Amino acid sequence: MRTIAIDLDDTLNDFTETLRRLEFVRDGTFALAEPVFQDYLARVRLGEVAGGNLLSTEYTYFRQRIHQVCYQKALARPDGVAFLQGLRKDGWRIVICTQRDLRRAQSCTRQWLAENGIPFDHLFMAGNKIVFCKCWGIEFLVDNDEFNIIHGSRYGVTVFYPRTAASPTPAEGHSDDPCGPRPFHNFEEILPWIQG
Repeated sequence: MRTIAIDLDDTLNDFTETLRRLEFVRDGTFALAEPVFQDYLARVRLGEVAGGNLLSTEYTYFRQRIHQVCYQKALARPDGVAFLQGLRKDGWRIVICTQRDLRRAQSCTRQWLAENGIPFDHLFMAGNKIVFCKCWGIEFLVDNDEFNIIHGSRYGVTVFYPRTAASPTPAEGHSDDPCGPRPFHNFEEILPWIQG
């Protein structure tokens, strides 16, 4: 059975755009002063991850809550949904591989996948998706993370990534590499590369 791994945020959905466009209003459940709320929200929108030795802080809890709302409201890419539905019909195993903290977001992630008609066999949280794919014997990864795009081919993982203005340019020498990263505008472009 052929297997493909696919990322969620900013690959299969519009997470960053959702984070930018949604209006978040401070209510009593946040227990933060308005200036702190606005400061934290600005930091979340900039993608700031809290530093330090603590696993959980007031900011990381706030960030997780904002992200959870975005996970639920993000719009799925219709071409991505159709792509995965087509792979399912062709007998592919589909692994959703995300950096989301699934200890906190498992339920809302599964609900979002079901509501959008996205078929999958497994749902995993993985910090290093290249290592994950290598361990599982997965040769194809659809992901927008620059690290995976640049280093996937070194480990025999072909990475397909959505082409945007902010997309990284693959390192020199990947153009002739059969495992080299490949940008796409529409998920349909991936099909000829994985069929064979």
